[in-house]
Amino acid sequence: MNKLMRQMRRRNFGILLFFVSSILFLMYRIGYIKYVDGAVYEEKAVLQRLNTEQIIYPNRGSIVDRNYHDLALSTIVYNVILDSNILIEQVPEEERKKILETIGNLLNIPFENLNERILKNPNSRYEVIAKQIKVDMAQKIKEEELKGVWLEEDSVRNYLKNESASHILGFVNRNKEAQYGIEQQYDQRLNGIPGRVFPMLKEGKYITEENIPAKQGNTIVLTIDETIQHFAETALEKAIHEHQPKNASVIVMNPNTGEILAMTAYPAYNPNKYNDLSEYDGNKDWKDLNDKQKLERLNKIWRNYNVSDTYEPGSTFKPLVLAAALEENIISINDTFECLGHKNVYGRNIGCWKTSGHGVQTLEEVLANSCNIAMMDIAEKMGPDIFYHYQKLFGFGELTGIDLPGEALGILHNLDGLRPVELATSSFGQSFNVTPIQMLNGFAAVINGGNLMQPYIVKQIVSEDGSAINETTPILKRKVISKESSQVLRNYLESVVDGGTGKKAKVEGYRIGGKTGTAEKLPREEGKYVLSFIGYAPVENPQIIVLVLLDETKYYSEGSGTAAPVAKEIFQNVLPYMGIEPSTTEEIEKTSNVELPDYKGLNLLEVDMDLTIKGLSYEGIGIGNIIKEQFPKPGTMLPQGTTIKLYLSESNEENTEEKIDHEITE
Repeated sequence: MNKLMRQMRRRNFGILLFFVSSILFLMYRIGYIKYVDGAVYEEKAVLQRLNTEQIIYPNRGSIVDRNYHDLALSTIVYNVILDSNILIEQVPEEERKKILETIGNLLNIPFENLNERILKNPNSRYEVIAKQIKVDMAQKIKEEELKGVWLEEDSVRNYLKNESASHILGFVNRNKEAQYGIEQQYDQRLNGIPGRVFPMLKEGKYITEENIPAKQGNTIVLTIDETIQHFAETALEKAIHEHQPKNASVIVMNPNTGEILAMTAYPAYNPNKYNDLSEYDGNKDWKDLNDKQKLERLNKIWRNYNVSDTYEPGSTFKPLVLAAALEENIISINDTFECLGHKNVYGRNIGCWKTSGHGVQTLEEVLANSCNIAMMDIAEKMGPDIFYHYQKLFGFGELTGIDLPGEALGILHNLDGLRPVELATSSFGQSFNVTPIQMLNGFAAVINGGNLMQPYIVKQIVSEDGSAINETTPILKRKVISKESSQVLRNYLESVVDGGTGKKAKVEGYRIGGKTGTAEKLPREEGKYVLSFIGYAPVENPQIIVLVLLDETKYYSEGSGTAAPVAKEIFQNVLPYMGIEPSTTEEIEKTSNVELPDYKGLNLLEVDMDLTIKGLSYEGIGIGNIIKEQFPKPGTMLPQGTTIKLYLSESNEENTEEKIDHEITE
């Protein structure tokens, strides 16, 4: 028994000795580390803290119009962060509860939710519980001085006019990525330089916090005038409501410098809700789309139709052909052309919009009446080499260089592809594609003295302190035609508005020139059209040029002059706003009587054109495109502005004439 007790005492003593020895050894090691290696470990701890720097994101620069009216700006907001590690390790339970209740009441978040967040992630130093709170709420949180709660500065992008100028501006997405428009094109200029908050050593031992402030991004000053932009958008909105086109656009430009004063496109979107089209498509229709369908639709709408899409220009291209032919002395101002209603080109019968023909036409009448046959005769005289040369000179088939992303080149026949038929159809603006900005810029060269300018939309880049970093000056790309040829065309195009196909763009007191265009889209048999008008004012010294384009309106029910009234409304508002005085204070247009022709058996297309030229309008009764009866009767003298009645049918059984292949371009 005694032997057993002695064994147990020896065993217990051994265990005790082991623990005492271990404790003494640990104390020795702690002392050794503290006094021998302490400096090394302290330095490592300091260095670890030195690596915990925080980025301060810069406030993105603003986008303003030419008069410094804000269009897009960023505002400071804050994200609310919980430090779970501090709240659990350093804060007593009662105090922690009070902190969570206080912040929860301010942000309207239940205490239970906050408590669960920190208990689930006890070692987390970064639990975001609220994003993008406003400055006033952030100030209330700061005043509470809550331990383990801190604020992270952030910014949010605001587009003050919602969908206005959306295709110009583009947007910044939720990942802070700039997409489309000025936001994308000038992203580096707008971004600014991030700041830093990071620890630094003081006297080689103590840590102090250093702050390098962020540098705000530059301000982009556009050439756009917010007021002119509003006039353009309002006028286009009325046309969209009335005619419901698939796409539509308006560009207003200074033809002498290339400055874009307004640019709008339909469909538009709201950059503040860039990925949500429910307010445009209808909430149910939008929700019914799957993610792929939504993305496809968004990608189409985000594109700027004015620079990224192409169309056949139709008759708006005719003045450029006449200008080139005059410049090369292929035709003269005294030449006349005979239109019989159609022309045979290498076995293909190509018709004019007026199937009965215009008869003998002067150059001025060729433009005023938009005669296709005369244009084909002129192009035939030019030949493919000169025709193609001037297409390129006027800027087609190349980028205009406008400072917006996603510009398209357009599609031209190459020189070898300009065979007789292609040359004929190209003469009146069909069988090749251009962008709206290309077409407007080329047309501007016809009426501004012959100068092809580089269009631009940014006037100036300004730093945070208000000093100009970059100033855009007009760029002359090349001289295309002489001042003399330009003057002739400028005057001819006035007759288009005074008494030709562009009469609906006329504004009393002002001399306005322009050209209408109607191009039938491919496939031709589907009856889809692009209606357009390009006009400028005043004729004696053009200060603005306007393009209006309506894609896929139903031509026969809406008429050839659909685009011209949009331009008229813009001219009526913009010319006085710009301080451009009327050319004369007298009434320019006098009411006059016209004789009503016999329209029976004709197609509504050519009748509509003829009525527009004569200053008359019509009401279509029945279904179809063929006139079977009219009221008043042929030969009646009517004052301009009168509406006649046209009775329609779907076919003309009496019409047995040879079928003519129409390229519908008035």
